[in-house]
Order: sequence, then structure tokens, then C-alpha cells
Amino acid sequence: MQEQLLFKSVLVQGLTDALGKFLWSSRLNVKYQREAIEWLGSKDFNLVCSYADWQPTEILKIYKDIKKHTHYLTATDIRYLLYEAITRRS
Repeated sequence: MQEQLLFKSVLVQGLTDALGKFLWSSRLNVKYQREAIEWLGSKDFNLVCSYADWQPTEILKIYKDIKKHTHYLTATDIRYLLYEAITRRS
């Protein structure tokens, strides 16, 4: 159970990075966002999803749904929404 929470946290961080929402500004944020987007759908992403007990398609749907609203959500808002969506599933 603890391991699942760890991998769910990895998903939250990866999706937050892919959405380009960072807690502080850095010149490297564009690089981190690009790498996170490339990670989505990769073998590593699929493995993390399986360890978190999620289907990759479900995680990508959550990502796409939240992406529609990134223009007015803060990094904190997005992290909260992702955390709730990913960790509160029964």
C-alpha cells in the first residue's frame, strides 16, 4: 500500500510537470515540461501506472481533462486536483 502511494505521487509530479505548472520559476522549467510530456505514454510511464494500480489510459484522460483548465489554475490547484483524482480512487 505504501508503495502504491509512492507511485501515485510520482504520477502527480509527472503530470504537474507535463502541464507546465511549477511552484517557482526556473529557466529549466521548459526542459522539465518537455521531458515530462515525452514520459507520458512511455514504457516507464506505463510501469509507474501499473505500480500505482492505474491504467495508463485513465491517467492520460485525467491529464487531458485538467489540461483544458491550466490557463486559470495555479500549480497548487493542479497538484490538489491530480492528487485527489489519483489517490482517492477506491
